[in-house]
Amino acid sequence: MGVKKKKEMQVAVLTICHQDLETLKSFADVEGKNLASLLLRCVQLTDGVSQIHYVKQIVPLLEKVDENGVCDPTIQSCLDILAGIYLSLSLKNPLKKVLASSLNSLPEFFLPEAVHRFTSRLQEELNTTDLYSYRKVIDNISSCMENFNLGRAGVNNLLKNVLHFLQKSLIEIVEENRKCAGNHIIQTQLMNDLLVGIRVSMMLVQKVQDFQGNLWKASNSPIWQNMCGLLSIFTKFLSDDDLLQTVQSTSGLAIILFIKTMFHPSEKIPHLISSVLLHSVDCTSVPEWFMSSCRSLCCGNVSGSAVLFLCQGTLAMLDWQNGSMGRSGEALLLDTAHVLFTLSSQIKEPTLEMFLSRIMASWTNSAIQVLESSSPSLRDSLNGNSSIVGRLLEYVYTHWEHPLDALRHQTKIMFKNLLQMHRLTVEGAVLVPDPFFVKLTESLLRLEWHIKGKYMCLGCLVECIGIEHILAIDKTIPSQILEVMGDQSLVPYASDLLETMFKNHKSHLKSQTAESSWIDQWHETWVSPLLFILCEGNLDQKSYVIDYYLPKLLSYSPESLQYMVKILQTSIDAKTGQEQSFPSLGSCNSRGALGALMACLRIARAHGHLQSATDTWENLVSGARIKQGLIHQHCQVRIDTLGLLCESNRSTEIVSMEEMQWIQFFITYNLNSQSPGVRQQICSLLKKLFCRIQESSQVLYKLEQNKSKHEPEKELTKQHPSVSLQQYKNFMSSICNSLFEALFPGSSYSTRFSALTILGSIAEVFHVPEGRIYTVYQLNHDIDVGRFQALMECFTSTFEDVKMLAFDLLMKLSKTAVHFQDSEKLQGLFQAALALSTSTKPYDCVTASYLLNFLIWQDALPSSLSAYLTQQVACGDGDRPATVVERNTLMVIKCLMENLEEEVYQAENSLLQAAASFPMYGRVHCITGALQKLSLNSLQLVSEWRPVVEKLLLMSYRLSTVVSPVIQSSSPEGLIPMDTDSESASRLQMILNEIQPRDTNDYFNQAKILKEHDSFDMKDLNASVVNIDISTEIKGKEVKTCDVTAQMVLVCCWRSMKEVALLLGTLCQLLPMQPVPESSDGLLTVEQVKEIGDYFKQHLLQSRHRGAFELAYTGFVKLTEVLNRCPNVSLQKLPEQWLWSVLEEIKCSDPSSKLCATRRSAGIPFYIQALLASEPKKGKMDLLKITMKELISLAGPMDDLQSTVPQVHALNILRALFRDTRLGENIIPYVADGAKAAILGFTSPVWAVRNSSTLLFSALITRIFGVKRAKDELSKTNRCGHSPVYHSREMAARALVPFVMIDHIPNTIRTLLATLPSCTDQCFRQNHIHGTLLQVFHLLQAYSDSKHRTNSDFQHELTDITVCTKAKLWLAKRQNPCLVTRAVYIDILFLLTCCLNKSVKDNQPVLESLGFWEEVRGIISGSELITGFPCAFKAPGLPQYLESLTRLTIAAVWAAAAKSGERERDVPISFSQLLESAFPEVRSLTLEALLEKFLSAASGLGEKGLPPLLCNMGEKFLLLAMRENHPECFCKILKILHCMDPGEWLPQTEHCVHLTPKEFLIWTMDVASNERSEIQSVALRLASKVISHHMQTCVENRELIAAELKQWVQLVILSCEDHLPTESRLAVVEVLTSTAPLFLTNPHPILELQDTLALWKCVLTLLQSEEQAVRDAATETVTTAMSQENTCQSTEFAFCQVDASIALALALAVLCDLLQQWNQLAPGLPILLGWLLGDGDDLVVCVESMHQVEDDYLFEKAEVNFWAETLIFVKYLCKHLFCLLSKSGWRLPSPEMLCHLQRMVSEQCRLLSQLFRELPPAAEFVKTVEFTRLRIQEERTLACLKLLAFLEGKEGEDTLVLSVWDSSAEARRLTLPRTEQHVEENLGDWDGGMCGFFLTNLQETC
Repeated sequence: MGVKKKKEMQVAVLTICHQDLETLKSFADVEGKNLASLLLRCVQLTDGVSQIHYVKQIVPLLEKVDENGVCDPTIQSCLDILAGIYLSLSLKNPLKKVLASSLNSLPEFFLPEAVHRFTSRLQEELNTTDLYSYRKVIDNISSCMENFNLGRAGVNNLLKNVLHFLQKSLIEIVEENRKCAGNHIIQTQLMNDLLVGIRVSMMLVQKVQDFQGNLWKASNSPIWQNMCGLLSIFTKFLSDDDLLQTVQSTSGLAIILFIKTMFHPSEKIPHLISSVLLHSVDCTSVPEWFMSSCRSLCCGNVSGSAVLFLCQGTLAMLDWQNGSMGRSGEALLLDTAHVLFTLSSQIKEPTLEMFLSRIMASWTNSAIQVLESSSPSLRDSLNGNSSIVGRLLEYVYTHWEHPLDALRHQTKIMFKNLLQMHRLTVEGAVLVPDPFFVKLTESLLRLEWHIKGKYMCLGCLVECIGIEHILAIDKTIPSQILEVMGDQSLVPYASDLLETMFKNHKSHLKSQTAESSWIDQWHETWVSPLLFILCEGNLDQKSYVIDYYLPKLLSYSPESLQYMVKILQTSIDAKTGQEQSFPSLGSCNSRGALGALMACLRIARAHGHLQSATDTWENLVSGARIKQGLIHQHCQVRIDTLGLLCESNRSTEIVSMEEMQWIQFFITYNLNSQSPGVRQQICSLLKKLFCRIQESSQVLYKLEQNKSKHEPEKELTKQHPSVSLQQYKNFMSSICNSLFEALFPGSSYSTRFSALTILGSIAEVFHVPEGRIYTVYQLNHDIDVGRFQALMECFTSTFEDVKMLAFDLLMKLSKTAVHFQDSEKLQGLFQAALALSTSTKPYDCVTASYLLNFLIWQDALPSSLSAYLTQQVACGDGDRPATVVERNTLMVIKCLMENLEEEVYQAENSLLQAAASFPMYGRVHCITGALQKLSLNSLQLVSEWRPVVEKLLLMSYRLSTVVSPVIQSSSPEGLIPMDTDSESASRLQMILNEIQPRDTNDYFNQAKILKEHDSFDMKDLNASVVNIDISTEIKGKEVKTCDVTAQMVLVCCWRSMKEVALLLGTLCQLLPMQPVPESSDGLLTVEQVKEIGDYFKQHLLQSRHRGAFELAYTGFVKLTEVLNRCPNVSLQKLPEQWLWSVLEEIKCSDPSSKLCATRRSAGIPFYIQALLASEPKKGKMDLLKITMKELISLAGPMDDLQSTVPQVHALNILRALFRDTRLGENIIPYVADGAKAAILGFTSPVWAVRNSSTLLFSALITRIFGVKRAKDELSKTNRCGHSPVYHSREMAARALVPFVMIDHIPNTIRTLLATLPSCTDQCFRQNHIHGTLLQVFHLLQAYSDSKHRTNSDFQHELTDITVCTKAKLWLAKRQNPCLVTRAVYIDILFLLTCCLNKSVKDNQPVLESLGFWEEVRGIISGSELITGFPCAFKAPGLPQYLESLTRLTIAAVWAAAAKSGERERDVPISFSQLLESAFPEVRSLTLEALLEKFLSAASGLGEKGLPPLLCNMGEKFLLLAMRENHPECFCKILKILHCMDPGEWLPQTEHCVHLTPKEFLIWTMDVASNERSEIQSVALRLASKVISHHMQTCVENRELIAAELKQWVQLVILSCEDHLPTESRLAVVEVLTSTAPLFLTNPHPILELQDTLALWKCVLTLLQSEEQAVRDAATETVTTAMSQENTCQSTEFAFCQVDASIALALALAVLCDLLQQWNQLAPGLPILLGWLLGDGDDLVVCVESMHQVEDDYLFEKAEVNFWAETLIFVKYLCKHLFCLLSKSGWRLPSPEMLCHLQRMVSEQCRLLSQLFRELPPAAEFVKTVEFTRLRIQEERTLACLKLLAFLEGKEGEDTLVLSVWDSSAEARRLTLPRTEQHVEENLGDWDGGMCGFFLTNLQETC
């Protein structure tokens, strides 16, 4: 294990002045043994650490001197110099503390002289007049008082001088601060100096002994006068709002301390302070010195913040212990509390709120101290029932969910202290029955669990009174808390509360029970609910419980692990037995007991609760379970299992062979994870494993080196260390092989991302730093040309993550490009990079940037580029890498700039041609990328860089000038530079004239009128363009034609603006600044920085395109951050100047202003955001305050409607600022004014103002309540409930729910119902009725959904509501003419039926006892469902009314049937009548209700099966199916038929609908072929069920429906195509799963082999779908297929939930096994080889794309696959075919078939060779899509050749396990050979005889 070096201590060297140095030299003796010699040697050292050793020798040397040595001039001078040294050292220098410690041990007879010398030196310090040296003097005074005897004595001697100096320094510092207004850096330093000065003043008063007496208190004493002066200064500081609040608060502390020290008699101090706090000082009764020093506190108007800080001083500086201040102290304590309560209602500023919370918590601490020895009256004033405690509890309740963590923490302290205070007031009484605690507990438990403060308070309460009393109230509390752990925001609070509870419970049980039986009760209370959640809870619950709660439980009770494992293992075994009976394994969303087991074991091992890995695998979990977990369908189970293998609490624990095998197995199937979070976890866990391997290998290596014979037990494996090390090496090499193989052509983004990330971790963990002798593995040793090529090809990915990972990995390798490529190929790479940098596809320029950076850092640039260097630098092999990189970067940037300059010139002539042929943003992007990789603060070639930077800036401005008119036009997205007719062109001309930048750009001179297929030729362009240097472009003579689109022009412009902005921001951020023109180290001058700022200002304020100004904002933020840290004052003040300028421009509302008033003010809010967000947060935020004041003033209503533009700007800017999280809590004080401005803006007649006001209001709501709605505010008022707007009433009703607490809902509902009119009322408004009813409905719905309510309370409240509802029943009848309100009232009645039927099980139904159903039947009988509607009746709300009435009717039918023995009785209408209704709304709801019953019966979930009412309804549904024309109803009918047993209704088809069963099947398949997606899916399911029924019941006559069977197979095949909706493919999966035993795995196949294999191909296709839902469902098909009796032995994962990645391999394994079972290998093999080779479509596409004219589609990326990987399928298929063919007993295919296959493969080879020849150099970069297609097809062809060779018996058994990707490095060369023998060369690398065999067969047989 590598030993970590201890961090070296940094010690600054001490120095002395020249005079002291000469003095030491004069006194130093020849022998060098005296003190002067010692000090001389010390000060001459250049190492501070060494000087410490000399300082420690001072006192031992002096101890050898006798008393007479005091008079020795040498010693006197040395003591004087030592004093000077001490005072010269900085406060944080360790030498200062060492010197003080040494001098504290001086012999006593030296002390007077030492004090004298130290006092003299200190006096010199105090005489300093340099203001910026004051801080050093103040620090010295502070250090003198800290455990330094000489220093303390010196300060005592100079006390009046010290006080005078502090007084003077504080005054001067404040004055200097005012002079430096605007210079943030200096002001911050001065504020810090001020703060330290105040603290040192307080330290003096507290530590100097002179203040303990009274001699200094004479009014004429200098000390007294200085004290009065300091007190006066502190009083001014307290009220000075220009100072930092920390300075003000410290001043408050100092004032109370000084009053406490100076005031006499001390008994009157509490009264004096009370009078100050309460503003009731009697000026005649206080001393004159107090009035003169603190007059503003006595007579002035004291601000709230000042009073607050005085309260802080009162609580912190006075002695509250043991009631030392008596009754007056108690009175002061109570007065302070009342003052704080008053302030809490006044203070709104966040920082002051934070101060207030801390001070109130401090008050409770002081109260506890006083209560320990207080009077009875104070106890009465502070017990739990007192008003003060009530006010404190109110404060806690209102602030326990404050957004600031620190403030919430203070409320916890307060609550905990309140409980302690009450205990002290009732000392001696029994706590638990105490009314205060009982009431408090009940009130907390009544609160809803989403209130975060509830958890904190309950935790404190548990610690105070114990958990047993809370569990006695409600035993389900642990389950309730676990239930809410699905909400991430509540998880930390819930887990902390659970931890507090189970710890307290365990302690209580152990103390109460001597036996061990208590653990069972504890497990039942805390562990059993946990296991239930882990197995049955939702996904979020499980995740959060595992991450937060489980570790705490196991850490506290490790012995519970055995209990948990036992329970879960039993559950898994039971589940497996069930699965063998029922092949359907359930939802993929369920982790189940296996997931819970893996999670528990993972947490246990990671926290050290498992003894060893070996014991775990042998005793707790089997290897089979581990493998099941590693490929489980649920991703978190896989992650937990991997975590179990990788994580350990010991970093040197040996990785066992079993673990390595399982890890290799995991990697094979889990690289292609689609979840970014899962990929991140996989990579993180594997990195932990690699670190373990590396650390443990160091231990093993040392053991091997030491040849140790005694290995510690439980530390190492039983085998020899060398064996383990070799296993490590083999394992890591195998892992890297798998990872590099994953970079095959066409691999998905997720696979490449995972592989590259893991490889990067390997390179990082197993690097060889200096000093390490041994590392078990080095990635460099496994890199060859093929793997290098694979990494290079990753640059072609359209995902920048992949490019970045590949680049970083290449940079970590010691082998460079020069090791693998010759100069010609490197030249080709450089040319490709330059070509890509001008591509019209934006992602190509990113590739170019990475390629160029790669060549720069690998020193692989063409030698011709050296011509760009004017200062030739010879850089040989011995040069530092930094110099080489700088030189290369400079050359590349110059090359890019030269090309860019030409292109900008061409763009100035024709922006159209530039956009279509050479968009310039790519060049700029590459320049920025090169600069970002370079360390610009340590450049060597400064003289070369300076003109480059200057030219780069000018070119950026020039490029921006060309493209900015488009971006700054009034409608950049609509700016189309061509059109197809003259009329449109003329309209466009107006826009062009408006934005025309200059006459030389023909893009803006006239509108282009193009024909629909017009294009311009690149030849014409080249004729008019100055030739670009041939060395910078690819030499090609291809003629490229392309159409210029508006999109291309716009993208060219805004991306150019974006890249220029990022470049300028990067330059400002990275380049060293040149403070003065003659400076030699900087690259950016002050003027250049100002120009950049002006550039950003112009484009942020004038750009209209969001993409342009958003990126300009990013660059501008970088600039402002630099400016605020800049020591140059003129630059530092620029943001402030810019801010005032733009605010003035906004206010003036000049018609000529170019500010954009539309598009939410475009870039203006971004501009102001950048200026304000960069303001130092530790300052006063003056810019923010002034800006907010101005904006809120402008955002208010305007008198002049003609000038609303400033108001619109102000509203839009305010919205942006309130949304900006960087401003944090500093923006909160302005929320109220912002809300006022937004609401008033709603009333404006100008739409722009109203729109901006709405957006601002939305931002404010988010800022106030967060992204989630607050649920803890009680408000029953609703402004909008009676609105005349329907949707307003609807929204108002929904919005009311969160504001009414669950306990108050019943009373609120009753109150609302009481407001409804009676039937006898003559005047009422339906809008009012509707709004009220909606509120009742939504409140009732929320109440019914609430959990954790006792059933009796719930039933009682609902019964009362039902009684109130009956009183207004007329609203549901025809007496109410409004159908809308009638419908809502009926909805309320229906909701009541659901609630009360749910709450009553065995008891007499409440509704029946109330006569409710009788009333409902009356409503139905009198309704239009019975009587019908008049002809052509139309009324508002009719559909809604019908739906509501139908739902109530259905409920009545079920209720009547349940009561009367399943017979319809006393129901005025039946289901059949409802199904015959003319209204589709009625039919649809009825069908929905019936479908629910059928589904319940079919799934076996129904308690009694299908109700008798629904039996024998097959004929009815068949009739409905034939005549239903409403799509939704028709779909539900088909679903019902699908749920029913076909044996019941299929025989009735001929009698009922005049169709034979066969004809009905054909009709169903026709529906499935022609209808839309949902109906098609249902019809396919129904047809499949009918097919299965025929096959199972008509075994003898199966051939009668052979044609229909083939039609069904084709229907299934067509329904799984990618272009179809997901629903269709899911239906196919369901069909395949249900028919798998019949058609896929039947031991005696029903279908023909071709059809059977076609269905299997559907399964394989669906497993490779890009839709995860489809893949997961298809995995169920595979699970079903491999879990049949004849297939369960094919794999080791039968009856297991597996992931789609391994399901593909398992499906092929089962299929190959079935072919062998069916004895159909010979006829099936050609079909499988066809799958392997592909249908030829890919190659046809390649041919077409190689020869067609290329069209540039801007936003069309290359082919992107997120999941499906063709070559993975090829790999698995090859593997299983080889395994199958290696077995004996099968018959070869016919020679004719083999010949046909060989001819097909030979044609593929020929075409591949031709296409490879046609590719240009570096084709993988410039023709990525075509190159990748060819590579994929090449691999497929090679695989087929391999199998054909094996069929001919030309290869031996040892070749069976070869991978398709085991070709040599030549197959992956950087530029593939374009020769006839390309494929043959690759084949030759596989096997020498392969090519000969193939060619011979071609000649002889084909």
